[in-house]
Amino acid sequence: MATNHLLHRLARRCALFALTVAGLISAPAVMASSNIWLTNADIGLLRSEPARTAALMQRCDKEIDTQAAPVAVFAPPAHYSKTGVVENAMGKRFASDGELAYRAGLCYAVSQDPRYAQHAQAIISAWADTLQSVPSEQGASDINFDLPAYVIAASMVRNANRWNDASFRRLITRIALPLSHSDRKNNHANWGVLLNASIAAYTGDAALLASSRTRWLELMDSEVAADGSLPLEICRSDSTAYCSGDRKGINGLSYTHYTLLPTTAAARILDLQGQAVWHSPQGNKLSAAYRKAAAWTLHPETFPYYQSNGGHLNGVNNAAYFTLLQRQFPNADGGQVIANGKLWMNGLEWVVLFQ
Repeated sequence: MATNHLLHRLARRCALFALTVAGLISAPAVMASSNIWLTNADIGLLRSEPARTAALMQRCDKEIDTQAAPVAVFAPPAHYSKTGVVENAMGKRFASDGELAYRAGLCYAVSQDPRYAQHAQAIISAWADTLQSVPSEQGASDINFDLPAYVIAASMVRNANRWNDASFRRLITRIALPLSHSDRKNNHANWGVLLNASIAAYTGDAALLASSRTRWLELMDSEVAADGSLPLEICRSDSTAYCSGDRKGINGLSYTHYTLLPTTAAARILDLQGQAVWHSPQGNKLSAAYRKAAAWTLHPETFPYYQSNGGHLNGVNNAAYFTLLQRQFPNADGGQVIANGKLWMNGLEWVVLFQ
């Protein structure tokens, strides 16, 4: 009987070991990579087509000595006034530094040249070591809009040059995360989900990653109408008369793009972390939203507020993110917009990476 008991215990241990190994094998391969934005296959493809990244690499070379301009108190003024957009030098620099770090990180991922990693790390650390508080509402918004680029950049370079990312982890978890707008109901929520998902992927926070996916799904259910439009965005003006006034809807297509861009980016990060949303019912709603946005971008005269704004709309071609959506949900209008070129809001180099 003792022998049988021993055999039973060995059998249980073997079974547990087999389950553990199976779990490791079945986990998405990308989980082993620190890069939260690109797979090893993506990077390999970029390296195999140097012409595709030539202009990007040249830009990184030109920018290699550019330094960050961090501030301790990040308090930019409100983006809109009663008469229009307010110039915001502090917010613009925070955004441009993030894109600078992102490009440097991407150039490092492609080339493995440590100079690019060092440049990205210097920019990220400059803000992480300096920024202490974000007391303004616009500052909190800009954190949601622009910090994800820093997080993605950091994921590309965190294993290079023995970089110490402790101050950056403090920034994203103690300052940025409490400012997330993921609980709001318009485009701010979509940017908040992207912020949460990127932080979760970078820090390995499984609970935050799961809640980010849940909120992503909720937003697609609440934001996308049956015809694929985004009712909370298509009415947007370019002043504090957000969805009213003489210029109602002039920013409606621009804000449609400004909602679908972070939605697409968050879906990408979730997918690479084994939390795919592309082929869910809510992913189908994103597909419908993409079809509608693509049709309006190709034919802006069909946008509901085109005529009322004298045949003018802002941000019609802010659609570089189409290149990734076209991979997931191909449609003729989206393909034609991409083929036409002149795609803006390309700070994440969507065109280089996904076209």
